[in-house]
Amino acid sequence: MASSFFTRRGYGILRRNYRVSVGEVDLILDRDRLVIFVEVKARMTRRFGLPQEAVTPRKQRQIIRVAQWYLQEMGWLDRPVRFDVMAILFPPDAEPILEHIPGAFEAEVWRTP
Repeated sequence: MASSFFTRRGYGILRRNYRVSVGEVDLILDRDRLVIFVEVKARMTRRFGLPQEAVTPRKQRQIIRVAQWYLQEMGWLDRPVRFDVMAILFPPDAEPILEHIPGAFEAEVWRTP
């Protein structure tokens, strides 16, 4: 569902469920040389909070480490990056609600020379 959302809006999908020893990230996108790391969170109800609230500082640090790994692997240390969240809520008897949060958190991505 999240992948379709982004492709319909002109984003390129570079990777889905990218997993390395330091963690994983759900989607890695490309748009005009910008590399976008997206964490997708879904909830059936708001009982335990909004989906995006599950992207805790700990999870953010993990995504940043994965981003560093990916950029190093691809040789893209010069490319700009952004960290987004895709929140999906599945209310009973209604269509899913998708909320894309561009730049959901900021990070200085460590890069080796």
